Amino acid sequence: MQEPHQYRSQQMESKQWSITKLYNSYFHEPASQLYKLHAKLDQLVMQAYSFSEDDDILSKLLELNLQLADREKQGLPVIGCRYSTG
Repeated sequence: MQEPHQYRSQQMESKQWSITKLYNSYFHEPASQLYKLHAKLDQLVMQAYSFSEDDDILSKLLELNLQLADREKQGLPVIGCRYSTG
């Protein structure tokens, strides 16, 4: 799978567009490669964190980020996406 960053960079350079113009033009088009790359990335994130489709993903990622930041402040290790508070 081509990484979103690499694809975006190539498209921005070849079209001489900003990232905003690229996303405004293609992000919501299901046939576009940008849309497909983000759909795959979303799927992989959901799988990695054991999220379900009913979850509020942004809220859950924020909660996890805050937990991990707290662990870092305490000097505790932060290891991978399968971190558990238990």
